[in-house]
Amino acid sequence: MARNYTVNIRIARPVEDVFGAVVSSERLCLYFSDTSSGDLTEGDRVIWHWDGSGDCPVIVTKVVPNELIQLSLNSRDWKKTDDSYDVAVIFEFEALENGDTMLSISEEGWKTDKAGLKASHENCGGWSHMATCLKAYIEHDIDLR
Repeated sequence: MARNYTVNIRIARPVEDVFGAVVSSERLCLYFSDTSSGDLTEGDRVIWHWDGSGDCPVIVTKVVPNELIQLSLNSRDWKKTDDSYDVAVIFEFEALENGDTMLSISEEGWKTDKAGLKASHENCGGWSHMATCLKAYIEHDIDLR
C-alpha cells in the first residue's frame, strides 16, 4: 500500500530519547495529548484524549525499539469519515551519525475520496504539529501546546 504522506523532523537528541518520548504515555502527555491510557506496547489499544476533541483510540500493531512504531486508527473512531476503515500510522526513527535522530511519520490507507483526502490532510498537519512539539519538548523542555 502506498503512503498518503510522510513528515520528517530532525531532533537533536539520541534515538533512544526520542523513541522513549513517543512510547511513554507519561512523556507523551507533556507535549502531545492531554491524557493517554497507557504506553505504546505492541498489541495494546491505547486511548489518547484531548480536552478539545475527545478520545482517539489507536491499536499498537508493531514496535521495534528505537526503530519503528506502527499504529492503526479507525477513520470513524477518529471522527474523520462516516465510513469505517483502518489507517496505518508509521513512526520511523533513524539514528544519525552525529547523535541526532531523524523522525519520520507517515500514514497509509486513507481513501482518495473527498472525506479521505480531507482527513489525510488534517492528520498530516496534526502529525507535523506533534513532531514540532516533540522537538521543542525534548530539546528545550518547552510545551508548545
